[in-house]
Amino acid sequence: MILHYCRQAARLWRSNPLFSIIAILATALTITFVMALYMVYAFRTADMKPEVNRSRTLFSDRGYSYLTRDRSQANTGMSYTAAKSIFGNLQHAETVSYFANKGEGAGFVGTSRANFEKKIVSPVDDNYFRIFRFDFVAGGAFTSEQADAARREAIITDRVAMQFFGTTDVVGKNIMIMFTDYRITGVVRAVSSLFNKAYSDVWTVVDKNTMTWEYSEGLRGNCLVAATAKRGSSLKALHDEIDENIAALNGNLREFTFEQTVHTQAQASFFGNDRGNPVRIFIALIFVLLIVPAINMSGLLSTQIKKRNSETGIRKAYGASNRQIGGQLLFENLLLTLAGGVMGLLLSVVAVHLFKDVLLGDLMTVNVGGSFRLPLTAFFRPLLFVSAFAFCLIINLLSAIIPVWNASRTPIIETIKGE
Repeated sequence: MILHYCRQAARLWRSNPLFSIIAILATALTITFVMALYMVYAFRTADMKPEVNRSRTLFSDRGYSYLTRDRSQANTGMSYTAAKSIFGNLQHAETVSYFANKGEGAGFVGTSRANFEKKIVSPVDDNYFRIFRFDFVAGGAFTSEQADAARREAIITDRVAMQFFGTTDVVGKNIMIMFTDYRITGVVRAVSSLFNKAYSDVWTVVDKNTMTWEYSEGLRGNCLVAATAKRGSSLKALHDEIDENIAALNGNLREFTFEQTVHTQAQASFFGNDRGNPVRIFIALIFVLLIVPAINMSGLLSTQIKKRNSETGIRKAYGASNRQIGGQLLFENLLLTLAGGVMGLLLSVVAVHLFKDVLLGDLMTVNVGGSFRLPLTAFFRPLLFVSAFAFCLIINLLSAIIPVWNASRTPIIETIKGE
């Protein structure tokens, strides 16, 4: 019986290709948008190397200070001293990393004054490589001893090593950064700039003394912070503790007020420093993407079934039961939805692969093509596809039930007349 229904559906599709194409594409595009949206969200928020602690890390912004009495002398920037007061004794934090705000991050890197190129240079402390996990191909991460001594030492990517030395066996050699010699202590495997929190070409040992400027009661500087919550502690608890420390800092200031906002990876990736809930926003977007095409398809299916009243009447005249007619119409709708679902899944994967630079990147994204292999299995969720497909199927079936019910129970004479 099922095979017969399939053949019958194929003949009907060929006889009315426009409706079939529209029905399949409607489901396919709905699935594509939902899956692509989720893939983008998951890629920018899920824990994956080197940003393996996204789900439990809060990031500071640059900070903001001003005269309390009239809000004058307002300036951005957080000093290391202020950052240490806020983040230095967090009970809910497992790891806290202090690193320099690199701005655009461009610095001259090379082996001599005649052989250099602009690269992304990130001054960081030793805890940075505990929050972000890189694959070391030579050497190792900065130690606390290196960080405390603020030595002129650097970690570079294998891409930089190959460009300037022709090998990754460069630990102990010197490289020039802003025309100053640094000793290479480690080489890591390069990652895509799509990982915008962790990405760099070169990492140097940050001199924490240079991140505090003698302005605004020592509040200003170029320090940024990443704080990872302890296992078992929530981000909310960590967030609340940080807010309490900011209030305590302001209570000890004479003339100035300091403001600081911390945000999650999701907030930083999609909503700036806004504290909006990204999950709720994306659920709302997915719901809109699912429900609007479904409503349109409901009217299209109803019209199409009414056009087949004459066919239904003839089948009844030859002895077809109401159950057989209704079952076939619903089965045809199921096949259209299934074809659209499979096509949508394939289109979503192709779309994310082909347009990953646009879909996954941001203003800081550079040289993606040469360094990025999309880890599809790391963030593709079959359950989401099944859920989206089931939703489309249920909506399509619900939209078809009433027309099918009416068509299967309309008297033969009326259906033959096409009424």
